[in-house]
Amino acid sequence: MKLYLYAIIDSPEPTKGLIRGLRDAGVYNVPYYDIGAAVSKIDRAGPQVTEPDAIQHEAVVEKLMAGSTVLPVRFQTIFDQRDSLLSMMRSHYADFKDNLQRLRDKIEFGVKVIWPADQVKQSIIEELQRDGQETSESLASMGKRFIKERFERYKVEKELESRADEFVGIMDTFLGEFAVEKRLEKLKTENLLADAVYLVEKTRESSFRGALGRLRNAHPGFKFLLSGPWPAYNFVTTSDSGNSAQTGLFPKADPSQISAGMDFV
Repeated sequence: MKLYLYAIIDSPEPTKGLIRGLRDAGVYNVPYYDIGAAVSKIDRAGPQVTEPDAIQHEAVVEKLMAGSTVLPVRFQTIFDQRDSLLSMMRSHYADFKDNLQRLRDKIEFGVKVIWPADQVKQSIIEELQRDGQETSESLASMGKRFIKERFERYKVEKELESRADEFVGIMDTFLGEFAVEKRLEKLKTENLLADAVYLVEKTRESSFRGALGRLRNAHPGFKFLLSGPWPAYNFVTTSDSGNSAQTGLFPKADPSQISAGMDFV
């Protein structure tokens, strides 16, 4: 039997309570000095890992999170034997310790903001037409319609990006005060205005949610989707990269894509 790894935890002690993992196997802790690896046994020759397995993986991590600081690892991380698992623990021990200390008593929230991009664009076009009507007519009369249309599209896109930047600044004002760290991307699609993850101290969860509520009330035309609290999927760093969520044990993740944990707020 092989070992399926769910997370690195900040204790060498046995896991608290009965936790069932993939294939209904019991989850237990493999200690290494003052930390541990939460695993269950799995038959690699058995059925292929499925979407319900991914959901169960996340459920195990959430249960571990209730009593420990956890570093959730990549789905389908499997070791042939205990010795290979301990070898990995030995190689990354310093990184694990640093992350467990930095992320202790902190949780992750995901925030997605959807805006009506078509309406925003139409508003920009109308404003530009009012402000530049004479120039547009002059260009058209010169037979430079193609250049005019290209230039107008450019102006619309630049203004759209400017308004996105303005909102991101406002969002940071509302939420940044209550976050220890954050990762934010804007305009991943035209309608997805902001896609962010925030690392928040557990004691400030209520304040963070309140700030998000005030941000929502200030922008009634936007949709705000909140997921979490999660373990810190997106804030684990490694000494070789200095960046979070690399392609090894700790991938960049959106847990809400696995669990039905995203709510409109």
